Amino acid sequence: MSKGPLFLLSGLLAVGLAAPRPATAAEIALLLSSDAPGWKPAVDALRTATPAHNVTTYDLRGSRAEAERLLPGIKQSAAVVVAMGPLAAQAARELAAEVPLVYSMVSDAAVLSALEGPNVTGVAYEVPARNQLVAFRAVNPRAARIGVVFNAAGLSRQLEDAKRAASVMKVDLVLRQVPSLQALPQTVRDLLSGPQAVDAVWLPPDPFFQAEDTRRFVMQAAVSAGKPVYSSSATLIKEGALVSNSPESASIGQAIAEQVNRITRGEKAGRLGVLVPRAELMINKKIADQLRVSIPEEALKAAQRVF
Repeated sequence: MSKGPLFLLSGLLAVGLAAPRPATAAEIALLLSSDAPGWKPAVDALRTATPAHNVTTYDLRGSRAEAERLLPGIKQSAAVVVAMGPLAAQAARELAAEVPLVYSMVSDAAVLSALEGPNVTGVAYEVPARNQLVAFRAVNPRAARIGVVFNAAGLSRQLEDAKRAASVMKVDLVLRQVPSLQALPQTVRDLLSGPQAVDAVWLPPDPFFQAEDTRRFVMQAAVSAGKPVYSSSATLIKEGALVSNSPESASIGQAIAEQVNRITRGEKAGRLGVLVPRAELMINKKIADQLRVSIPEEALKAAQRVF
């Protein structure tokens, strides 16, 4: 097992030489930033993997005021708070700091930095950029020049790592940081046109693209130019992305359960490290046919889902 801050879930699950002692039954508060349908597999997996505990769900409905109303009572009864989404994670960190916190569904670097502490652990909500690039290359090997549109400064280091990996793979990664929503149209047009036009556009896990209208603009512009979109989120597959390589939702729930069970057995949250869930490769075969992208049979077989 790695001794760094990130630990592979597969490695943890593979350790079976000495069965851990059962987790002590405890009250677990599951705090949701909102009722996001895409999180249901993670919630279900968490409940399945924590049968000894009583998991009570609290939906903040996107309201900080609701968090301030609920958390005083939660911190009096909960042994562990599981927070899904930035709002829930930040509120739990600030308003119930004395209760061990396991966060998930958070990708914003600034939020993650604010969550650090001796009583906090979590589950990553991203696949390493270089791993995503390998997956995209396998699905669309003819795309040698890939444009990356992003806004969050916190992604710069991760994308620089991807750029170094790209050089080994003979891929030209063109990074374009967009300072504002107003600058997005021109940035995308510049990437998609002219003698230096890219072969595909990659949307990384950036809060900038949480707005559906913003994603739709990039998607429509790319498809109109005959270029596919790569995504770090499975939700974009149904919106027209060619391929996504993202955390598999059920494995996020399993990783959360691993952290919860270890905490209730007496381990300190801050010493557990952040778990990395399994990646899920999804391919939109319909958009591939529309754009005349030939996907290797090996990639189609490796995908968890093909639409």
